[in-house]
Amino acid sequence: MKILLCTYPNDWRKLRNLITALLKKKLIACANVMNYAKSYYLWEWKIKKDEEKIILIKYPKEKEWELLSFIKKNHPYEVPELITLNPESVDENYLNRVYESTK
Repeated sequence: MKILLCTYPNDWRKLRNLITALLKKKLIACANVMNYAKSYYLWEWKIKKDEEKIILIKYPKEKEWELLSFIKKNHPYEVPELITLNPESVDENYLNRVYESTK
């Protein structure tokens, strides 16, 4: 199992549509949305400031390529933040749930 950390614009309707599509395609087991983050970054040599949502997406490692491809294609950012985390240990019951819900 892996976790994908991803930021998304502060547009709940579009984010809900993305997460629903990922669940229906069985690419992910679950997504946790942290409702508000203030992001500061450089883009095209200018300092930018935006309100975003942070998403933690749990998925089986075997689905990683398909998941990342889908998000890149459907994310509104030209360069979405996609950071893959590899948990050192995961409760066996939860791990089974992740794999069962994405079969």
